[in-house]
Amino acid sequence: MVNIRIRNILLALVLLGAARSAQAQDVQVTAKVDSNHIMIGDWFRLTVDVQHPKDISVTFPALPDTFDGFEIVKREQPTIKQTDQLAMESLTFTMTSFDSGTHFIPSIPVQYTRQGDTTKCFARTSPIPIVVGGIAVDTSQDIKDVKPPMSVPITFMDVLPYLLVVIGVAGIFWLVWFIVRKRKRGEPLIPETPPRPAEEVALEALRSLESEKLWQREKVKEYHSQLTDIIRIYIERRFKIPAMESTSDEILSGFTDGMIRREIKEDLKTILIRADLVKFAKSKPVVQENEESMTLSYQFVEVTTQSVPEPQSAPVQEEVKA
Repeated sequence: MVNIRIRNILLALVLLGAARSAQAQDVQVTAKVDSNHIMIGDWFRLTVDVQHPKDISVTFPALPDTFDGFEIVKREQPTIKQTDQLAMESLTFTMTSFDSGTHFIPSIPVQYTRQGDTTKCFARTSPIPIVVGGIAVDTSQDIKDVKPPMSVPITFMDVLPYLLVVIGVAGIFWLVWFIVRKRKRGEPLIPETPPRPAEEVALEALRSLESEKLWQREKVKEYHSQLTDIIRIYIERRFKIPAMESTSDEILSGFTDGMIRREIKEDLKTILIRADLVKFAKSKPVVQENEESMTLSYQFVEVTTQSVPEPQSAPVQEEVKA
C-alpha cells in the first residue's frame, strides 16, 4: 500500500516536470553577435531573439552600461514580428570592449508570463565568447598615435565669428574717421533735412493767412503786414533779393529787366504799395482791395514758380570817338 502511494507521488512529479519542460520549450531565447573577433575599441552588435506563442508576454532585461569587460554604446528599441501562431521579438545592442583578450557575454535571462497566469518564468541565452585583439607595439620605434589626427574641414560657420569681429572693428575705424572728417569740415554729423521749396512754403502760408480772416475782423494792418512778409520771404528765397531788409521801391528795383514779366511786376507793386499805405498812411482799403491783394499774391507765387526767364545781358555800348 505504501509502495503504491510512493509510486503515485513519483509519477505526479515526473508529469509536472514534463509539463514545465514542454512549457519552457514553447519559448526559445537565442543571442547572436555579428562578429566574435574584434579589435580593441571596435563596435559589434548583440541581438537577443525570443520566439514564443502569442499568448506569452516577454520582458527583456535591463543590461548595465558596463559588464564583464564590455560597454554598451547604443540601445535600440525592441522589434516584433508575428505569424499566425508565433511571435518573434528582438532587442539589439551596439557594444565595444577596451580590454584585450577573450571575454564572455554572460547568459542573459529573459522573463515571460502566460496569459491568465501571474507566474514569472525565465529563459536564458547561452554565453558567447568574444575575442578582443590588441595592437602590437614595437618597443624599438617611437610611440605614435593609434590613428593619425583627423582633419576637420573648415566651414563658413567656423569662420563667421572671426568675420563678424573683423567687420565690427572695420566699422568702428570707419565711424571714427567719418566723425573726424565731418568736424574738420565743420559739417553736421547728421545731414540736415533739405529745405522745402520756396513756393510750397509761400502758398501754404497764404492759405493759412486767408483762413484767419484778419481783415474781416477789422485787423486790416496785421493782414497786409503778414501778407507782404510772406511775399518778401518768397522773393528772398526765390530770387536772392534781400527783400526783408529793403523798402518796396528797392525790392522792385531789384528785379532787373527780364527776371519777371512786366505785368507780374506791376501786380507785385500793387501789393507792396497798398500795404505801405495801410501801415504808414493808415489807409483803409475796401473789401475788393483786400481780396485783390490776396489774389495777386497767389498769382505772383504761382506764375514765378512756373516760369522765370533768364536775365538778359545788358547791351554793350560802343564808345563814340570824338
